[in-house]
Amino acid sequence: MLQLRGVTVKSGLAYPQIAHKSHTLQPVIIGSNCPPIQYYELYNGGDSQMGYEVMDESLAQLTHENYGCEIMKCLQPTGRVQPHSIAQIPFLFSPLEAKTYAVKVPIMIVGGDTYTITIFGEGITPGQHSTVQKGSVIPDKQAVLLDNQLAVLSNEAIDFGVVPTFSVSKKIVFITNTSKEHITFRWNTNTTPLCGEVISVSPNSGTLAPSASTTIEVSLLPSSYPAIFDLDIICELTDNSKEAAYVETLAQYANTLEEHRITFTIKEAKPQTPDKIDKSRDNWAATETLNKYHALPPIRALAPSPLDRPETREYCCTKNTKHCSTKKRESPKKEQPSPPVPEQPFYLHLRITGQVADIKLFSGDLGGFDVPTAGIIEPDTETELEIPRVASTTEVSTISNVLSFVLKSLLDDVDVHTAIRNLSKEPIPFFAQITRPQATELDVIEEERSVEETTEELAEAEQSAEGRLAEPSPVPASSSFDVKLSPLITEILGETVANIIQETVQKELVLTARSRTIALPPRSPHHIQM
Repeated sequence: MLQLRGVTVKSGLAYPQIAHKSHTLQPVIIGSNCPPIQYYELYNGGDSQMGYEVMDESLAQLTHENYGCEIMKCLQPTGRVQPHSIAQIPFLFSPLEAKTYAVKVPIMIVGGDTYTITIFGEGITPGQHSTVQKGSVIPDKQAVLLDNQLAVLSNEAIDFGVVPTFSVSKKIVFITNTSKEHITFRWNTNTTPLCGEVISVSPNSGTLAPSASTTIEVSLLPSSYPAIFDLDIICELTDNSKEAAYVETLAQYANTLEEHRITFTIKEAKPQTPDKIDKSRDNWAATETLNKYHALPPIRALAPSPLDRPETREYCCTKNTKHCSTKKRESPKKEQPSPPVPEQPFYLHLRITGQVADIKLFSGDLGGFDVPTAGIIEPDTETELEIPRVASTTEVSTISNVLSFVLKSLLDDVDVHTAIRNLSKEPIPFFAQITRPQATELDVIEEERSVEETTEELAEAEQSAEGRLAEPSPVPASSSFDVKLSPLITEILGETVANIIQETVQKELVLTARSRTIALPPRSPHHIQM
């Protein structure tokens, strides 16, 4: 049975929505050096900002009971939640025993009530299966479309699994236009502050034709500390035809307002005929507010400002005539046009789950993960360059004796001879197939000359270096060609695979088709003679 509950909140107030009074953390191995950070979500259903504070008295009591070891710790006890947004409160769970811990944590809302949440955490031993149910019972694909739905996702949930720290993991989903009009999609990854830091979507926005689809690449960015994620990002869909109609209506509304602002209407009463006008002066009487007439200014003087004119004289008519009515006629108010209402967009939700584990737990087996070395290996700019020096006679003799002994041992080793014989039987590697072009005789002569010149220069340098130390020269830095080339190769391969998948979705390429061999036409006799 499904029970639905709702609360009516006044406008301008904050409301913490506590769906459950308990929260269960993911199991953690006891004695772990880097336990993952786990999050509790607090939703603000009101229209104003909400502040919260996690009371840590019960957490301190649990630490005291375990001889000062912090079993559970809140990493961010205070914070604020924006209207209609979610705040993720981080907790660090480090169990000492293979049992289930239960702690009642009060959460005080600033200016509101205090809610008590019971947090459960299970400590397990290595290799022990957890009793906590993993995953979600909600299917990751939509079965039935809504009436006003503009597009659909191939998967509404992505699970990255367990990935090492500092790694970049990528997944792809497809978005398909199910309407008969062109639509525009736009991804919002800033649903929570944490989501905006660890999730990246490419492309972030775009336009789809009717029945068209495109690939969306979702990336889980590097994280320096283990954590467990359960995030949600939103895709905003807009109908281009309705959006264009709204823009046109809005422009007309702006023009109408401007027209009402600069135009006016003059309405003058119908003048009376001279026969109906009563010219007798007995029908008029001045009121107490009647002022004397001011004389006109001289002709050469400046005309007075309209603000300096005398007050308007008021007269009362003894006879009820139409032309001397004391009631002022109110001009009718102009009806202001109502502003257009924008079309509400349609939202698609994509759930993202994953766990980031310590990179040391993978024992160096990172073949299936993309670990950018640029963020981990930073150049050491503080180390001073070593100044080369001339080796002494004792050092030269020692190195010569060691190298001679190693070479003699290799020549007498039977396994080395066997390995050299088997080299010719091994398959040719890929890099060996890239051969250099054959050098001509002229190139060989020039190369020999350059070798001779280099030998003479080295001999002269050795003679000049005798009896003195060599001049300090910078030591060549280690080659970082592979480190700089790795991201480029990864990007090229990723774009290639994305293009192949996109062509497959658009039915331009069939990956399951049988391979076909196209034979070249035979050469013509004319081409053979040449």
